[in-house]
Amino acid sequence: MDYESYVKFVIKHHDELNLPYSFAIKLSFISSPLIFGKAMLIFSEEPYEIVGAAGFVYGTGANQYEDREVCQVEVAFIQKAYRRTFVFARGLQALIDQMKAGNPNVEKVQFWASEGQGELERLFTKFSELPGSTKSIVNNLALYTVSFHELEAYCLRFGAADGLRGNEGRVY
Repeated sequence: MDYESYVKFVIKHHDELNLPYSFAIKLSFISSPLIFGKAMLIFSEEPYEIVGAAGFVYGTGANQYEDREVCQVEVAFIQKAYRRTFVFARGLQALIDQMKAGNPNVEKVQFWASEGQGELERLFTKFSELPGSTKSIVNNLALYTVSFHELEAYCLRFGAADGLRGNEGRVY
């Protein structure tokens, strides 16, 4: 993993992450996967360049990252010009694979999003419909919690239909 490229890319796009925090707090979310979890870059084949990034941590800050059965997604971003179902699905599958590789006992995936953002709400509704998923509102932020196994099964169904396990595109 090229940590420097990850940090540069996410900092360059920090305003587009729609995080309602100061830059210093955004920086902590951006960098925490490098310390407590994993981060990845999404590349386009033509031209070969970084078009997205994602990162997660094992555990939650509230529990001093000891609740490693929970993966909390801290960053998930794809440049607008590359936002397609295929790119999203490949990125999600790679993220799930990384979560499982680092801890086969992962049970839950959770992430926070600013409440009331139409494009994101439509996307996250798909996750909310999975069995055992929850959404709660805390201080104008939505906390989504999804069963890891349900998300993995969703991704595998999606991937089987679209050939996502092939060699098209690269996600690191």
